[in-house]
Amino acid sequence: MKISIKWIIIALLVIGAAVYWFTRSDEDSDAPKFRTAPVVKGDFVNKVQATGTLEPSELVDVGAQVTGEIKEFGTDTEGRRIDYGSEVKAGQLLARIDDTIVELNIQRAEASVEQAKAQILNSNASVEQAKASISQAKANKNKADRDLDRAKKLGVGDALSQMSYDQYVTAAETTAANLESATAQLETAKAQQASAQAQLLSAQAQLKSELRNRDYTHISSPVDGTIVVRQVNVGQTVVSNMSASTLFLVARDLSKMQIWASVNEADIAKVHPGQLVRFTVDARPHENYTGTVNKIRPNATMSSNVVTYIVEIDIDNPERKLLPYMSANADFIVQEVKDALLVPDSAFDFHPAPKMFDPQFAGMKPDAAPGDAAPGTPVTIWRKTDEHHLAPVKVLRGESDGTRSIVTVPEGEKLAPGDEVVTGIEIIIPEGAAAAGGPGAQGGAGGNLFRPKMPERPKRGAGGVEAKPGQEVKRQNRGPHF
Repeated sequence: MKISIKWIIIALLVIGAAVYWFTRSDEDSDAPKFRTAPVVKGDFVNKVQATGTLEPSELVDVGAQVTGEIKEFGTDTEGRRIDYGSEVKAGQLLARIDDTIVELNIQRAEASVEQAKAQILNSNASVEQAKASISQAKANKNKADRDLDRAKKLGVGDALSQMSYDQYVTAAETTAANLESATAQLETAKAQQASAQAQLLSAQAQLKSELRNRDYTHISSPVDGTIVVRQVNVGQTVVSNMSASTLFLVARDLSKMQIWASVNEADIAKVHPGQLVRFTVDARPHENYTGTVNKIRPNATMSSNVVTYIVEIDIDNPERKLLPYMSANADFIVQEVKDALLVPDSAFDFHPAPKMFDPQFAGMKPDAAPGDAAPGTPVTIWRKTDEHHLAPVKVLRGESDGTRSIVTVPEGEKLAPGDEVVTGIEIIIPEGAAAAGGPGAQGGAGGNLFRPKMPERPKRGAGGVEAKPGQEVKRQNRGPHF
């Protein structure tokens, strides 16, 4: 009897343990598994990313204003022939154009000057001669006028015949006409003198122009700098039309350069002059450089319905490692905070069910939409207390860099680096769910719920039209599938 009671007790204990194990297993299987991320303390950088190219701060276009053949190149500061990368000084000869035609034009202009000077001498002599003629004509007119006055007083009579009186009148009229003619000759001589002087000025101007053209045959650098582009060769003919032909591009100082970065219109409001910029170049991906925003060009460009603005960034290049037209990846620093408490942005979008609350927070009503809160607004995030329960933490959300946000913990709240905050819930697919047609049946081992459901392939039956030749048809009643 005692033995029977003992076995009964053992059986009851085994049954109780089995019931507890199955019940506990079901509870564990129903409990959610949280996806978490640690709270970290580190440097926060909010930035605007853009790409651009390196450009010389000042690029001087050196051209030719005369037509001719390139006869030779000059030498750089080290005595080498001018070429790409040559260092030059202001006034240094870069190239010389054939000046044969220019020299002939100078000789013609010099001859025109001498001819104009001779014409001036002739016109001066004509003026003096005309002045002398006027003086003589005035004297003759004065004498004729006096004779006529005496004749008029004497009158025609026995002492003065009519013929003599008429002669005095004629002489007075003739001398008056001669005076007018001499005056006209003087004006003509003065006009010729002015014309000769104008021709001299024109000839002198032409001579200066041709002398200047001779200077233009010597192409010199206008600034100290580096030859970035050489577009001609010795023997090539330069044709100068309405605009000067470009022969060289000289960068004034490659130790000071710029980045011309294209910034999207959605981010341009975050960029301002004087802003710090960090950048790298593809040629030196492991070296970091800094610069400063100079200005934002107001003329926007549109490509594929995307509006961008060019931002000029001043950079220092003392070692000349950076070369013109390199590609640059620039980060405009909008905000930078050292030793900030950082929380993943996904933590602000998590909404737990009440059954997930830690018992001491039962009945608490969480924020309706913490993920939509503006920076500086108090929001609630959830910290994992154990495998199945969460505790709320009130924080002040700050700026976000698109992945993480700065948070400030008010007095009385608990959140420290290393704490696990919940960002979501992992979906656990029970074993056999795929075979049973449940969630994950179409997703394979991974149980992807978002994978499109493929049409089921009809199974081959055990008989009828789907039976293989010679296969025996077997029918059986099947009960419900569990």
